[in-house]
Amino acid sequence: MVDVHTLEILPTVEELNEAVGRAFLARLRTLINEAGAGSRVDLAISGGAITTSLLPSLLPFVGEVDWSRVRVWLVDERYVASGDEDRNDDQAWEGFFRAAAGVEFVRMPTSDASAPGAGSLDEATAAFATTWRELMGERSFGMGPDGHICSLFPARVDMDEASPILAIRNSPKPPPDRITVSMPVMRACGEVWLTTAGSAKADALGRAFAGASPLDIPVAGIL
Repeated sequence: MVDVHTLEILPTVEELNEAVGRAFLARLRTLINEAGAGSRVDLAISGGAITTSLLPSLLPFVGEVDWSRVRVWLVDERYVASGDEDRNDDQAWEGFFRAAAGVEFVRMPTSDASAPGAGSLDEATAAFATTWRELMGERSFGMGPDGHICSLFPARVDMDEASPILAIRNSPKPPPDRITVSMPVMRACGEVWLTTAGSAKADALGRAFAGASPLDIPVAGIL
C-alpha cells in the first residue's frame, strides 16, 4: 500500500488543476530522466474530471514532456462503442493526448462487433488482460461521492483479487458494463495521485483518511 506523503486542499478547481498539473508534469519529466534509455514510463489515468478538466488545462504545456518515452493506460472504461460520449479514452485523446507527439496510448476494448478484442464483456476483459500481461508482466503503475475508485464500488471490492483486469456488471453508476483494474494493481503502484473536487466527495474522502473499510469506501484501499 502507498504511503500518503502529502494532502493539499485548494479553494477552486482551477487552482487544483494548476497545482496538480504542473507538479504532475514535473514528476513525469523526472521519471523519464530516471528511466533507462529507450524505455517508456507507464502512466495510468482514469476518467471523469481527469479527462474533462485536468488534462485539457495542461494543453499549453504539452510540449514540456517527451511523450515518446511515455505509455498511457486507461485503467477504467465504460464498455460501450467507440465514439460513444461515455468513453473515457476518447475524452482523454481528444482533450489532451492527441497533441502529445509520440505517446503510446493503450485503449481498453470497445463493444463494437468489428473492433479488436470485442465480443462479450468477458471476452473483451480477457483480451485486455492479455495485453496487460504482454506489456506490463507483473509490474504495476478519481474518486466518486460514494468513495468509488476506477469502477470499484462499495461492497464490490476484493482486496485479494488475482486478476489485474476485471469485468464490471450492473455498475451503480451508468453505463452498467465496464472494464477496470483490480485493487491489488492499484495498491502495488509506486505512486498514486488522487485528485477530487467538490463538497459532495468530502465526506467519503474524510472517512477514507480516517480508516474506513475499503468495502464501504473503496478509495480507502489505496490510502
